[in-house]
Amino acid sequence: MQLLKALWALAGAAICCFLIFVIHSQFLKEGQLAAGTCEIVTLDRDSSQPRRTIARQTARCACKKGQIAGTTRARPACVDGKK
Repeated sequence: MQLLKALWALAGAAICCFLIFVIHSQFLKEGQLAAGTCEIVTLDRDSSQPRRTIARQTARCACKKGQIAGTTRARPACVDGKK
């Protein structure tokens, strides 16, 4: 009896996760970012000088209200705008 209840609960949780995934994919179209996330658009490396590599990256961020684009652990991220 308890095994049956556990299976029903597991099936219900799986259906809920699937529905959330479907709804989420409908709202986020191709090329859109989720709020509060960043992605690296371009990454250029310049190795023209010996023993020195210069890396430049361009990021695209979709920050939430009150956040600004910044870096966390040398990666682009949305950070709180207030100190």
